[in-house]
Amino acid sequence: MNQKFSNYLRVLKISSGIGMLSIVGCAHELSPIKISPTNSPTTEISNQITLMNQAIGSQTDVLASAHFKKAESYLLDAQAENKKGDSTEVILESVGYSRAYLDKANEEASAVKSNTSDIAEARIAAISAGARNLPKELSALDDRFKRLTSDPDEAQKIKTEDKTKLQAQYLNLELHAIKVANLHEAESTLSLTKKKGAEIITPVAYKQAVEKLNNAEKVIETDRHNSEKISLAVKDATDSSRRVFALLESEQNSRSQTPEQRAMTLEARDMALNEAKAVTNEVAAESSVKDQQIAVQGEILALQGEDLAASEVANKVLKKKEMEDKMMTNAAAQFEKSEAEIYRQDGNLVIRLKTMNFATNRSDLPAASIAILTRVKDVMKEIGAGEVIVEGHTDAVGDATHNQELSLKRAQAVVKFFESDKSLAEDKIDSVGFGYSKPLSSNKTKEGRAQNRRVDIVIKTNPVRM
Repeated sequence: MNQKFSNYLRVLKISSGIGMLSIVGCAHELSPIKISPTNSPTTEISNQITLMNQAIGSQTDVLASAHFKKAESYLLDAQAENKKGDSTEVILESVGYSRAYLDKANEEASAVKSNTSDIAEARIAAISAGARNLPKELSALDDRFKRLTSDPDEAQKIKTEDKTKLQAQYLNLELHAIKVANLHEAESTLSLTKKKGAEIITPVAYKQAVEKLNNAEKVIETDRHNSEKISLAVKDATDSSRRVFALLESEQNSRSQTPEQRAMTLEARDMALNEAKAVTNEVAAESSVKDQQIAVQGEILALQGEDLAASEVANKVLKKKEMEDKMMTNAAAQFEKSEAEIYRQDGNLVIRLKTMNFATNRSDLPAASIAILTRVKDVMKEIGAGEVIVEGHTDAVGDATHNQELSLKRAQAVVKFFESDKSLAEDKIDSVGFGYSKPLSSNKTKEGRAQNRRVDIVIKTNPVRM
């Protein structure tokens, strides 16, 4: 069963129970859709679940909640009847009622959609950002949305200020979801270090980490859809918070040392840092010297617990970075700048393809794209890809649901190509469609829309072994 719809059914069962939801025996507002008695009840239930999930994707569950809820209720009845072994006629009748109420719900949703499109788009953006991980906040807004659309006739007369207010609330939820998804580790780490006394024991490092966390939050607030910019700021904040934690651990370990042992430890650390500084310029291909120095120092401190001399620790860190830089440089050399953009994101290698040129509303691979995809496949083989995620993205022309489905189909077409020669196991590659929820540029211009129509290949490389 589709996970999204399974969650809906689970909530209904917990809150009301299947028995309470059943409306068998009540006066029926609609007649059931006729289903051939020769059809398999299990298959028809599965088909109805698919239709319900499609309706959720089109937001019918909030645009026409009353009839959608009845469709859910009858589907639950059909599942319970099938489980008990009731007759095919009884089960298919429940499925037929579910389908009738779903058709009615879709009809009502279509009628009110034009007057609530701004709210619906803001809701999609919030869900795409991870609002389902904030069920209390999302449910509260959805309840307000359902109240506005509960009567199709009244939904056509919703006041502009009411629509604007709810749209803004969904957009605020989207922002909150993006912050939670990106800043959770840094916030949790800093909270823990604060409890351990970081403000007193390591005040300078703690202050720097707080500043970087605040900066990452500000980046999200000012440019919430710029994933590359956000990734860099979040990585900076996360690394800085980890550094504070490592410093605290180091300080606690040093309490058991004699004064001479502490002095020798500091001397070894200084030697390692001096050696690291001497080669920082060679490994800082994309970062400023200052940022690279901080990153090297942080990794040295993180590795300090290993039974290695400080100079060996520094060499290990630098060698790892040199290998990662070489990996990225070799990958970038396979493409022209007009073809692809190569960058790091959360420790992964991302290949952003700019020239896929899918035909309008088509997901089959253009012949011209085979060459560049073959080079991507070669890069994955060369660097020893651990896992790969293919992300599909569209511009904002057309319906949100259609664009999400189209972006997923395009991503799946690329995955199918990568799997064609068995160079990567099927369980190591996946696809996801984001529709137009993560634009790189404005959709108001032809150039911006072209930039937003893209495929991103996220490669999780195997750890570099020293």
